[in-house]
Amino acid sequence: MAATDENHKSRFKIIVIPANEEGCRFYLEQCKPFRLASLQQDPHAFGSTYKREIAFDDEAWLSRINNPSATTYVAVQSDDNRVVASTSLIGPLPKSSPVSNPYQLVVSAAAAAVVQGDANNNNNKNDDPSGEPLCFQMSAVYTSPEARGQGLAKSLIKTATEEARGRAQALGRPLALSVVVYADNGAAISVYERCGFVRDAGGAKLVFNAVKNASEEQLEMYFQGVS
Repeated sequence: MAATDENHKSRFKIIVIPANEEGCRFYLEQCKPFRLASLQQDPHAFGSTYKREIAFDDEAWLSRINNPSATTYVAVQSDDNRVVASTSLIGPLPKSSPVSNPYQLVVSAAAAAVVQGDANNNNNKNDDPSGEPLCFQMSAVYTSPEARGQGLAKSLIKTATEEARGRAQALGRPLALSVVVYADNGAAISVYERCGFVRDAGGAKLVFNAVKNASEEQLEMYFQGVS
């Protein structure tokens, strides 16, 4: 697994997890404990729950890293590769409007394409430089409490953003990149704004979370570029 930020001036490094045997092993050994600990430490920061995910088998965990529409980025400690922050870039997506669970949107779109016998046409649409935006969504960044204040969230956001921009530019298409954050998470909103994201003009929206059986105010943000 190669570092994506070789000049990171700290005891951390940013890496992208490959969807191969090494990446899968790393995901189970490092990302899974990080995710479960995060769900316990800050349950209100996630749309899922510790009770739900502790019951996942390895196949369920690896479905995230093996998803061809997802690229997972993590910040790790340089000395022991322990994961301390993460995000994922999901896409290309069939539409630019962000959702609470972009992974599910990808799965649903793929299933619909198979049912309609239109999977190839859907792939061609993503690759066609027709002037339509190439749509991606970033999962919200989470950083372990002990690693906060090191600029890791900003590094992860910038790394994922550059990947999305590069893929759109390679196809000659504009980029539509979004993220959904909880409306009361001022620190996260501020980081995204410093990385070139702007708040949706419609403001926060009350969204029902079936996993938690509760409604939560969420804010959609869109990448506009850094001035």
